[in-house]
Amino acid sequence: MELVNLLEFLNKSKELYAPSFATSDIGLVNFLDIIAEDKQFTQKIDLGVIFVSQRTLNQYVVVDGFSRLLSLSLLLHAVCECYKKTSEKNDKAIKTIRSKYLLNDSKTKLRMSEDCQVIYDKLIFGERLSGKEKKSPVFTLMHALWSQIKEESLQAGNIFTMLQRIVINLVETENICTRDLYYTLNKEKRELNQYLLIDSYMNSLALDKEWNSLKKVFRNREEDINLFFKDFFITKFSFKEYQQNRLYEIFTNYFETMLQYISKEALCKKLKRSAEIYKDILNVNMPNEKLRDALIQIKMHNGADTYAYLLNIYEDYLEDNISEATFYEILLTIDEYLKNRQKTPNNVGFNELIQYLNAFITCK
Repeated sequence: MELVNLLEFLNKSKELYAPSFATSDIGLVNFLDIIAEDKQFTQKIDLGVIFVSQRTLNQYVVVDGFSRLLSLSLLLHAVCECYKKTSEKNDKAIKTIRSKYLLNDSKTKLRMSEDCQVIYDKLIFGERLSGKEKKSPVFTLMHALWSQIKEESLQAGNIFTMLQRIVINLVETENICTRDLYYTLNKEKRELNQYLLIDSYMNSLALDKEWNSLKKVFRNREEDINLFFKDFFITKFSFKEYQQNRLYEIFTNYFETMLQYISKEALCKKLKRSAEIYKDILNVNMPNEKLRDALIQIKMHNGADTYAYLLNIYEDYLEDNISEATFYEILLTIDEYLKNRQKTPNNVGFNELIQYLNAFITCK
């Protein structure tokens, strides 16, 4: 760990990348509010730890802390915008700020997700933004900083003096999975994009095509994908309470465990097959008319909480582990339970019904 000046780090770095699994506009900070606490400019302002992984000379992936660098860059740009064309001295200083801290030749130093990158680049290069882009956190913070400098008549020299007192504890990671480090550092304090994390994980296994293929089963509808994983993992791990904000952790634990027994290609095929079966349950898409009608009744009687069990049983039926007659009787029993549950408070929980159904299957 090395204590460094944040401006100096930004100056020496040619390119700074947000990880592919990070949402770079989350956790943006207003530096003016932070540095205003030290109006006499007498103390260092410690912004904590920033973890980086070096790509090449002066090129880094910022594993954790990218939002602070983005926030600083937006403040520097706001200062430049407020004081451009006010004097020859200021214009010279602005040129220095842009070349040292914001730009690497003709490109911006910060590299992030495509949507944020487009908005950030438009801001830095003075291009017109759409109404939708102006609602982004990146534009909102930049405009807030610009307004604050104008309204409070803050002097560029004073702002820069304060910025020079900001320090960070820089940690260069080696032989550490940056994705897992990012997840560990952030899982308790912010809502992470679970799908970007899984994207990165599957890409590291050269399975990105298989992962995208699974998502396409549900036409990339996150609501349906979430339902599938919830019910799939409830079945596999017997969760009493499923946590969506732990999907990446649950997914990788399952994957790593299963890879001990089957190949990654076979596992992806199996997972996609379960997704296709679950989609058929959601859409009540069974070729057998009698079974389809029974499933329609379950859906009509608010049986979504039974889908995890149905996924398991439907797979058994399709693999000829149980007969059509047994499967049909299970569907009827579940529907009868749901109808009774709607009429009166039911003292029998569905978990107890599952025990009965499993015993029934064993007898068959």
